[in-house]
Amino acid sequence: MQPAKHEHWSSGFTFLLAAVGSAVGLGNIWRFPYVVAENGGGAFVLIYLAIVLVFGIPLLMSELMIGRSTQKPPLMAVQQLTKGSKAQRLWGLLGWSYLLVPLGILTFYSVVAGWTIDYAIGMGLGSFNDLQDGDSARMFQELQDSPVKLIFWMTLSIGITVAIVARGLKSGLETTVKILMPALFVILIILVLYASITGDFARSFAFMFTPDFSKITPELVLMAAGQAFFSLSLGSGAIMVYGSYLTRDISIPKMAVGVALADSFVALLAGFAIFPIVFAFGVDHAAGPGLVFVTLPIVFNDMGGIGQIFGMLFFLLLAFAAVTSTISLLEPMVAQFSESGKFKRVRAAIYTGAGIWFVGIFVALSSNILKDVYPLGFIPLFEGKNIAGVIEFLAANVFMLLNGLLVALFVGWSIKRSVTLEEMGLGDSVIFKIWFMLVRFVVPLGVAFIFYDVVM
Repeated sequence: MQPAKHEHWSSGFTFLLAAVGSAVGLGNIWRFPYVVAENGGGAFVLIYLAIVLVFGIPLLMSELMIGRSTQKPPLMAVQQLTKGSKAQRLWGLLGWSYLLVPLGILTFYSVVAGWTIDYAIGMGLGSFNDLQDGDSARMFQELQDSPVKLIFWMTLSIGITVAIVARGLKSGLETTVKILMPALFVILIILVLYASITGDFARSFAFMFTPDFSKITPELVLMAAGQAFFSLSLGSGAIMVYGSYLTRDISIPKMAVGVALADSFVALLAGFAIFPIVFAFGVDHAAGPGLVFVTLPIVFNDMGGIGQIFGMLFFLLLAFAAVTSTISLLEPMVAQFSESGKFKRVRAAIYTGAGIWFVGIFVALSSNILKDVYPLGFIPLFEGKNIAGVIEFLAANVFMLLNGLLVALFVGWSIKRSVTLEEMGLGDSVIFKIWFMLVRFVVPLGVAFIFYDVVM
């Protein structure tokens, strides 16, 4: 079978939409607010932003460079850059990790994406009208308690993801992000304006930007680093494979900074859309993964008749924004299969999606039938974490960071300096030297220190 033709983004702006879309929806609007609430508010936000600046941007540049320089998906890219090297087989493990980690993430991502579809339809049917005290939390819990519903919606979300990725870069990924990401951004701005007028905006601002340094612990730093990597899609293969679709005339440093700024901005907007309402309505701000699904229905109910329409539109767009995350995570493996000539793209997407669906069943059941199963409960770090909790923690807080550590070592110490100079387009400038120093020393030592602190 002939390898599939390698495509390219139509523009740098389209790539920017796709890269930000990889995180916005789940990484930002769903995960960021509840992780902030559970981990010290302002202290968490401060460390999160610092990690985005010091670790995130240099690693974004590194992953984009690997993809763009080879025009290959992660495994093939690493193999090409290490061809003839004694360490080729060792670095090949990094390439495999960049393919397998996103599949692990997708097993719980797809379940949450299913929640958003259920809520979008529920809003349209008026299921969230005339909410009384406690109704929103009860309805979310009823969804979690239903294996049939969770598996059905998860199956639908995976099916949508597979259908989009199977169509390829231009017809599938580009078309999706061009339409859905600007629309979601506009609605998010409207929500922030509404929340600032009707909610407790001052308390929310203080909560997010007044750090309590006594709350800073090794676990908090690990969670902040995990959120930064999760939000920016670092260590997941998504950025690397998206970078392989960049043309030579697009600046990698500019794209990396643009992705980091846009992504962080949307994360903070999500906080300002949710926390003012949380505080004003007395909702438990540490409600965990269900925070968005418990809080926003209260907002839309309070808006009156227009709330039903606006709520349906928001959760519908949140569902598709979630899909822009899932398609970026499915793409590395599908691109690997299709461009290596093993399968045609359609078949590669179906086979990979089927594997994710099978594991996803256990994640969905961990909210109900398997909720008392704690597979790694004998390890203190995983105490109280069920199947979904273990997969999310390992993927977002361990293996994504580990991939970041390895890719920094790979770029800083294994790839020829001439390759990095050519791809960055910065010459031997001060900016290039700062980036190179961060990648060679600061990022590896920083990530290693975070791991050491938590384990010890």
